[in-house]
Amino acid sequence: MDRQLCRTACEAATVGVRLMKTSDEDEDRGMRRFLILSPALRTLSVVSMLLALLGACSAADDAIVINPNATTYDFHPAAAETDDGATWFVWHGYANGRDQILARRRDANESIGDLQQVSEQGAVHGPPTVVSTDEGIAVVWSSKQKDRWRILWREFRGGAWRKSVAITSDDRECIYCTALQQADDSTMVAWSEHQSGQWKVRACRVVDGTPERVFDVSTGQANAFRPVLIQHDGSVWAFWDQYAELNYSVHGRSVFPQKSDVEQVSPADEFCLTPTALSHPSGLHVAWLRKVDVVGGPGVISQWHTLHTAVRGDDGWQQIHTEDGRTAAAELTQGLMAQIQPKAVATGGYLGPRTKPMLLAEDDRVWLLWERKSNHRGSTPSVSGDLVGRPSANGTWQEPVVLQQKRVDYHVMHPATADAGKAKMLASHLPKRAIRSYEMYELNLRDAQPFHQDDWIGWQPVDLPIKEEVTPRRSITVDGKTYKLFWADMHCHNGLTADAEGQPDEMQVYARDRANLDVVVFTNNDFYQVPLTQYEFELGNLFAKTFSAAAAAGQSRPFLSLPGYEWTSRIPGVATASLDDPGNWLPPYQYRSYPNHRSVIYSANSGPLVHFPEVGNDIAKLNDAVEKAGGVTLSQHPAFKLSGHPVEVGLELTSGWSNYIALKPALFHSSLNNGARLGFTANGDTHRRAPGLSGALTGIYAEELTSDAILDALRTRRCFATMGAQMFVDARANGAVMGQDVSSKSGSVTLTINAIGTRPIVEAVLIRNGQQIRTVQGNGTQQFSATVADEDLAPGTHWYYWQIRQERDAPVLPGNLMAAHGHLAWSTPHWVVVE
Repeated sequence: MDRQLCRTACEAATVGVRLMKTSDEDEDRGMRRFLILSPALRTLSVVSMLLALLGACSAADDAIVINPNATTYDFHPAAAETDDGATWFVWHGYANGRDQILARRRDANESIGDLQQVSEQGAVHGPPTVVSTDEGIAVVWSSKQKDRWRILWREFRGGAWRKSVAITSDDRECIYCTALQQADDSTMVAWSEHQSGQWKVRACRVVDGTPERVFDVSTGQANAFRPVLIQHDGSVWAFWDQYAELNYSVHGRSVFPQKSDVEQVSPADEFCLTPTALSHPSGLHVAWLRKVDVVGGPGVISQWHTLHTAVRGDDGWQQIHTEDGRTAAAELTQGLMAQIQPKAVATGGYLGPRTKPMLLAEDDRVWLLWERKSNHRGSTPSVSGDLVGRPSANGTWQEPVVLQQKRVDYHVMHPATADAGKAKMLASHLPKRAIRSYEMYELNLRDAQPFHQDDWIGWQPVDLPIKEEVTPRRSITVDGKTYKLFWADMHCHNGLTADAEGQPDEMQVYARDRANLDVVVFTNNDFYQVPLTQYEFELGNLFAKTFSAAAAAGQSRPFLSLPGYEWTSRIPGVATASLDDPGNWLPPYQYRSYPNHRSVIYSANSGPLVHFPEVGNDIAKLNDAVEKAGGVTLSQHPAFKLSGHPVEVGLELTSGWSNYIALKPALFHSSLNNGARLGFTANGDTHRRAPGLSGALTGIYAEELTSDAILDALRTRRCFATMGAQMFVDARANGAVMGQDVSSKSGSVTLTINAIGTRPIVEAVLIRNGQQIRTVQGNGTQQFSATVADEDLAPGTHWYYWQIRQERDAPVLPGNLMAAHGHLAWSTPHWVVVE
C-alpha cells in the first residue's frame, strides 16, 4: 500500500473525529457547514470510518491524493512534471465566497509538500494551467480584478513564488487561457479576449517572466473561444472554436515561429466546438465535439452529440473514419440525452464533463477518450463515470473499450503519452459534503473492458428555429402606453451548473438564434451537491453582459441576457428540525425536507451570489441582498414556501419538467387565496442544453427591451405563462390589463380575453378563486376572443385567470422532457376588489 495514501487516510479519519467532537454551538454557520458530517453521519464510529478509508486505500494503492484534507471545494486540476522528477499539481479552490488557485508539489521520492496558495488578490479566479520552466513552474489563470477579467502569470523559481504579473491590459475582458512551454524555455500563452464588441483569440510569448507583444490569433468577425496550444514539428499551433452564421467551427494556425494562414479544421456547415490537440509522428491530431439539433416524440427538442478527430496531412485535414466510412468516433447518448423510443427514458445530471474529447498517444496509435455516466438513469449525487477510449491507427478507428470506472472528471496529464501502455491521469471521486478528492493514478490501456451502448432511436434532425412556431412580436396598449410582447426563459442552466452541460457562450447564442428568445436568464444552482464558485457565477454574468451589449450595438438581433442564479434551498418539513442543518440539503435529505428554490434575477448591473448554506439557509438574507441590488425572484417547482417579501414577483406554473399547476393546483391557488399578488411565469429549467425550447415560456409586456423595463414588467405583473408556444394573450378586467387590481362597487366585473395561438385554439377556461366558472369554445382558428360578465360577487377580493388551450396536447414525459411548443397558456390573475 502507498504510504502517503495510507497517511492521508489516517489524517482524514482524524479530521472526522475532530468534527464529530465539535458541538453544534461551536460549529461555524458559514461555509464550514458544507464540510461537517450531517447529524446522522456523526454517529458513525471512528473505527468504521477508518476501516472505510483504509479499504479505499487498498483498493486503489497506485493512486495519489493530490488534495488531502481539503477545506475548499476543489475543481479544475492540472499538473506539470519538472526536470528534477517532481510533479506540481494546481487547481481551483472555493470557500466562503472566494476562489483561490492552490498548488502542491510531489517530489520524486513521492513525498507530498504543503498546500500553497498561488492567487494573491481578488475573489474571482478561473481554472489554472501549469507549465514547467527551467527553474520551476509557471501558473497561468484568468482573474476578475477591479471589474475586469485579466490573465495572470505567476512563477515558482528558486524555491519561492514571484509576484503575479498581468499579461493582458486593464481595458479588456480576458478568459479561457491556456499555456505551452516551448523548447527554448519561453512560454506561449493564449486566451479569448473581448474587445470592441467581439471575442477574439489572442496570444503572447512570456520570456524570463516578461510578457512580449500580444498578437491576434483568430481573424475575421466571428466570436472566437477556447484556444488550445500544441507544439508540432518545431512550430506552435493554436486551435479554437468560433461562432458565425449559426454554427461553431474549429479553426487553427501555426503561431510560432511564423504565423500561417488560418485553416478550418472541422467540416463546413457543421456545428463543432471544444477542440483539443495532440502531436504524433503520424501527424497533428485535433478532436472536437459536433452537435446536431434533433426532435423526437411529441416535439421534444434536443441535441445529438458526436466526437470526431482529424489529422493534418499533405492534403489538408482528413477525418479519421471507421472501416465503413463513418467519421463519428463516439455517439454521446448514454447519460447525456433521453431515450425517446420505444418509450421515453430520461437521464439526470452528472458531476463530470460528458462531452469533452481527450487525446492520448500510444506508440503508433492515437486514442480518443471521453467519459459517460455509468448508469443512464443514475442520480446526480451517486452516479460515477466510465472512461471510454477508442484507438485509431492509419486513419481508421478501432473498437471502443471501457478503460476506467468509478471516478468522474477524468483528465489526461501532460504530455498525453502512454509509456508501455500506461498513462498518467487525474480524476476525482464523487464529491461528498462539498469536498471533491482528486487523485493521480496510472491508467493501463491493456486493462480494458468491453464497451456496450444501446441504440438511441426516434430522434430526427431539425432546423431551428421552427418557422411556424415563431410569431410576430405583437403589442398592447394600456392607458395610452404601448407595451411590446417579449418572450423570456428565466430559469435556464448551462455547463456552469455542476450537473448540466453546454458552454455558457454557446447557450447564449442558442437562446438567441435557435430558440428565438428576447430575454434569457441562466440561473445556475448556488449549491447542488457542490457550490457554484465565484468564477462560474461571474463568468456567466460576463457573457450576459457582452451578448446583451452586442445586441444593443446592433451586432445581432435584439436580445437581452440578465444575470442571475438559482437559490437551491431545501427547508425541513418537520417543525422541530433546524433550518440550517445540512441534513436538509445533503442526500439522503432528512427531516422530510423539500425544495424552496428561487430564480434570482438581477438587472444588467448584477448583484451578489448568496449561497444558502453560507447564510444559514435563511431566505430573509437572500431577499435583503436581492432588494438592495434591485433584483426580483420567482418561485420554482411544485413545492415552495413563499416569504411574502416584495422581491418575490412571480410563480413558475410550468417548466420543462412538468405542468406544476396541473399537478398541484391547490398549492398555487392557496398562495393567491392567502393574498399573494404574483405574476404567472413559465420557464424551462433546462438541464439538457435547450434554453427557450424546453416547453415553457413567459410572455412579458414591456415598453422596451432593457433590463429596467423587463424587471418593471415583472414587478407590475404584465406577463403570462405558456407551455413553450409563442401564443399571444391579452386578458382584461373592466379594461385593466392582467396583473392589476380592479375595484367594483356594483359587485360585477367584465372579463375579456383575446388570444392568438400557434395552432387553432380549442377553448379558454375562466377560473375564479380556484374554481372553473366558464368554458368558451374556440371557432377552429388561431384567433380567439371572449367576454364574460361575472355578477353578484360577494364583498371582498376575488381573483381570476384564464387557461387557454390550443390543439395538439403535449403529454408530460419523464424528466426534463416536455415538448418544446406545448398547448396551454395562462393569463396572470386579476384581483377584483368588491367594496
